[in-house]
Amino acid sequence: MGVARAKNWVPNRPVQDSRLAWEAGVPELRRRANPWWAAPLRILGGAVPLGPNHRHIPGGSTGHAREIGQEASSGRLKRFAVPVDVVAERLSPEERKLLRAEGVLPDWFFDAVEEERRARKRR
Repeated sequence: MGVARAKNWVPNRPVQDSRLAWEAGVPELRRRANPWWAAPLRILGGAVPLGPNHRHIPGGSTGHAREIGQEASSGRLKRFAVPVDVVAERLSPEERKLLRAEGVLPDWFFDAVEEERRARKRR
């Protein structure tokens, strides 16, 4: 039944279903939001030195190319926010229970989100 399952899910929190759907779906949405051309930029960005006295700093900036790839991914991820809200309203009572208890979304959810995103883009 379910496709997405969030890590470290806290069951039955008192928040809206759309918020829970977003949290449960972010890993899959992030995967879908990554443009094909951002991966090479992130890889190349890791090889760009910071300057003449370059020392790798874990978690630090590793190049302009990596930043461009990450910005493209996060910008595209934001485009899914409203469609997730709209599609979350279509969840059946059983699907809502499963989402609240386990952080699991139904198989059809992400295709419906993609469809809603494309429809909003055409408007």
